[in-house]
Amino acid sequence: QSTVSSGINAEYGDVLIAPWFHYHITRDEAVAEVTKDGFRSHGKFLVRKSDTKTGEIVLTFCNQGTAKHLRMEITRSGCRIQHLLFANVNEMIKHFQRNPLQLETVSNDNESCASSLTEVYLTDYIPCSNPPLPER
Repeated sequence: QSTVSSGINAEYGDVLIAPWFHYHITRDEAVAEVTKDGFRSHGKFLVRKSDTKTGEIVLTFCNQGTAKHLRMEITRSGCRIQHLLFANVNEMIKHFQRNPLQLETVSNDNESCASSLTEVYLTDYIPCSNPPLPER
């Protein structure tokens, strides 16, 4: 297990101790984790820190065998994902376990452009095997 500085602890807060939070995982590793069982992984998820935006976290989940990533904005007023605001990340996860994430997919062939809506309920989380520990 690894130690993180108190600055990181303050930045991520209670998310650090959540069993679904993967502090040390890359985007590619997250994709491999949530899609490990192909279509049977539908709805499996984890939360990780962003590879590209310092201090931001990302919900990575499986949609019909494909990984999807939604960046979350964490502020003093809560957690914003898509157009919804939640008190915290735990509340967001509970919400999407009861209510589907709605994803628009656009298919563009040579003759037409069509979009469809896919709904995904978050199901099982991928547990973190290497959680960060606060510095003492």
